[in-house]
Amino acid sequence: MLPVPPHIRTGVILTPELRFAWDEWNIRDPYMFVQAAIFEALEPLTNKACTALTIAIGEWICARFAPLDPDPIPLQFLEAAWAGVIHPAYCEYFETTDDEWRGPVRAPLAITVTIAADALFRLDADPIVAHRTCWMRNLARHVIDPHNRFDAWFAACVARLAQHHNKQKDPSIATASIFEDFPGQGLPVPREAFDLAVAYDATDAPQLLDRYLRSLDPRANPFLRSTEELSEVDGLPGPPYRYEP
Repeated sequence: MLPVPPHIRTGVILTPELRFAWDEWNIRDPYMFVQAAIFEALEPLTNKACTALTIAIGEWICARFAPLDPDPIPLQFLEAAWAGVIHPAYCEYFETTDDEWRGPVRAPLAITVTIAADALFRLDADPIVAHRTCWMRNLARHVIDPHNRFDAWFAACVARLAQHHNKQKDPSIATASIFEDFPGQGLPVPREAFDLAVAYDATDAPQLLDRYLRSLDPRANPFLRSTEELSEVDGLPGPPYRYEP
């Protein structure tokens, strides 16, 4: 299971008290919109950078509801989604069912999983992952109180990604094949990039990604595909659960 990063542990007030409104018949309004200024800041980032940021925001939401719901599924899915940033084949697609995910705790967790899955698997419907990043940010700001530490973290992450995972600088975009289904996604971004207390450079990403894959146990997470399944997948950046680009 994903450990809670230090920046989330200190940034989220773990309380059973819910201070936000939740309308079960209108669940999209709190998150499904795009602020022009936020999208403008995200648009220069690679799709892979936006996908990673979307998942990183999802961890804030899971931490916020940790005292209220022990279900491991949301964090298990995000753990697999981090591997999915490296290659979507690592992560099993998952859809929640409405009857099991209702109310002001379960529904936001379901939306968190849905947005992350959308960023990984629904590029055919919308190839711009930054839209999903905006949605996840909106959801986090709706359910997390107060916002000040989250907002500061988000802004700093966008600045870091703009420096290291910008479309104009990513070498994989310049060499992307026109025959790829979704060319120009960019290089994978490791989870460690979102710990602002630690220095980060994109040249460290391969080592960090490899370390993350080697730490995973598909037997303990139903959303991680087995080594045997992955051995049949073309295009993995190395053997299953290794990153060797």
